[in-house]
Amino acid sequence: MEKTEVRVSETLSKAYTLPSWLYTKPEVLEVEKKEIFSKTWQYVGHLSQFKKAGDYITTEVADRSIIISYGRDQELRAFYNVCPHRAARLVEGEGNKAVITCPYHAWSFRLDGSLNRAPNMKGVEDFNDEEFCLTKVRLEVLESFIFVNLDPDAPSMASQFPDLFEHVKQFELGNFKKVRVKETICRSNWKIGIDNYLECDHCGIVHKVSFADLDMKQYDVQIHENYSYQGTPLKGYHQDFKLGEGGRYYWLYPNTWFSFDPGPANLSIHQSIPIDHKTTKYVYTTFLKTEEMSKEDEERLAMDAMVRQEDLDIAEVVQKGIESGVYKQGRFSLSENCVHHFHLLLQDDLEEVLPLQRAKAPTPL
Repeated sequence: MEKTEVRVSETLSKAYTLPSWLYTKPEVLEVEKKEIFSKTWQYVGHLSQFKKAGDYITTEVADRSIIISYGRDQELRAFYNVCPHRAARLVEGEGNKAVITCPYHAWSFRLDGSLNRAPNMKGVEDFNDEEFCLTKVRLEVLESFIFVNLDPDAPSMASQFPDLFEHVKQFELGNFKKVRVKETICRSNWKIGIDNYLECDHCGIVHKVSFADLDMKQYDVQIHENYSYQGTPLKGYHQDFKLGEGGRYYWLYPNTWFSFDPGPANLSIHQSIPIDHKTTKYVYTTFLKTEEMSKEDEERLAMDAMVRQEDLDIAEVVQKGIESGVYKQGRFSLSENCVHHFHLLLQDDLEEVLPLQRAKAPTPL
């Protein structure tokens, strides 16, 4: 008998996973961009990237280009990278500009987003400079990390991620230096990589070498409303371990995680950015306490690269299986509570526009 699709139960021991069509239908991603990526806090940079007035970077969130600019008043601001005159893109990449000048008609804007000059508008009646400022984007800084949110009414970072980094904030995260950015393409839906990251049932199977020194008997999982934490010390250490003496991993809904790995004090920020419904760009930004990498740092980064490749490979294996049409809906083990939490958050955000069928009880397979 064919199984009836059911919603994700709030009770882990009874819960089925999200159905496979949420991973395979192209139109689902367009809804996710609107309902999730355009309404959540997305990591875009670190305070160490901005040293003097006029420094700027560009980034992309939910297919929209964003400028992050450092003002003369030492304020960071975010704007849509769109000229209010005729919609041209204003800048590319990163650099330093005293004013932001449009490459199309040379309109220019001050670092606070206000209009500086509109040279082709002389004689235009009732022209109001204030109507042609750059459009602002919500920006907040949390423990030296810069986030933006396209939703002007979004709750603050502090309210959505209370006590984030509570295990590591005493180690002066603002002193980290960005040393490396790597981008990789994974041929799988963006959610598959998150599902994989949020459980460690696979660690001893897929990551046999890298996890051999961790004390999995002390593996700790904490679930908060909009984020989760996983961590464990190296063998011989306890739960109050310092940076480098174990692994601490913070996942922020929907697609960003902060990894503090064993070895010299380090941090890697991982972002899972969907390109299409079965292709994802992984961006890995590595921070160290010094910009000069030691031999031990290089060895740890090589280990990281191996783990990332193992995760990418298994995500692509899962994608092939989910595209087969055979898989419809799975079940959670009791140790997959972080994945379960992720699926519940997705269900809450999507159910009004992509409703899941309600059922009194699942039909046996």
